[in-house]
Amino acid sequence: MLLTKRLRGIWHAWHFYYALSFVFKALCGNFVLRACTP
Repeated sequence: MLLTKRLRGIWHAWHFYYALSFVFKALCGNFVLRACTP
């Protein structure tokens, strides 16, 4: 039972990191596009 809880916590942490990374990439891409266009 403890192992399942730990794995679930790791999965949530990974999912959160993935979502954060996706948002970061989207913001970076938007910033680069604005910088490139006159």
